Amino acid sequence: MLEKWQAYKKYIIGAAVLLIAIGFFFVTQKQEETVIPTAAVAKEEPAKSPKKEEEIVSTKSLIVDVKGAVNKPGVYELAPDSRVKDAILKAGGLSSEADVKLLNMAQKVTDEMVIYAGKIGEEGLAPVTTAGAETGSTDSSKVNINTADVTTLQTIPGIGAVKAQAIVDYRDKEGLFTTIADLSKVSGIGAKTVERLTEHITVE
Repeated sequence: MLEKWQAYKKYIIGAAVLLIAIGFFFVTQKQEETVIPTAAVAKEEPAKSPKKEEEIVSTKSLIVDVKGAVNKPGVYELAPDSRVKDAILKAGGLSSEADVKLLNMAQKVTDEMVIYAGKIGEEGLAPVTTAGAETGSTDSSKVNINTADVTTLQTIPGIGAVKAQAIVDYRDKEGLFTTIADLSKVSGIGAKTVERLTEHITVE
């Protein structure tokens, strides 16, 4: 029996050493798997927060069309949060025949806005925005005198509250206008006035 033990002793010891080595390898591997993800997470950079939408929009420039009694009528680019007075200055300022009372210099400018500087003797005017003109217009610059209400009609240069109401009253009584020239049939609006307004109005 002792002889058999001596014969197999080295094999038993070798197997034990092998089992210990395999066990140590698995324990070490487990520890590495636990440590590596933690280190990787620590190295990750914090995600950059996207810019707020309002911050992006606020940097967009505004394009406006300045008409009427200004020294340099035309289309101009303005900074965000600009006022009507900034647009007038871009257009070379008001001309000598301009009536400053017809403009709200403190009004904020919006993109695609039309600003008309009225002349002395014209009725109360206000800057015309694209949205306001589209209420009764076939495009962004002309007002449809067949469909526009009293408020929209007053955005036409030279047409105040009285004439705007007269246009609506004529439509209700006589029917829709067939041509722009028919506007001269409205009380208080002559042929010369209609000729001056041709570029601002349309009929459909």
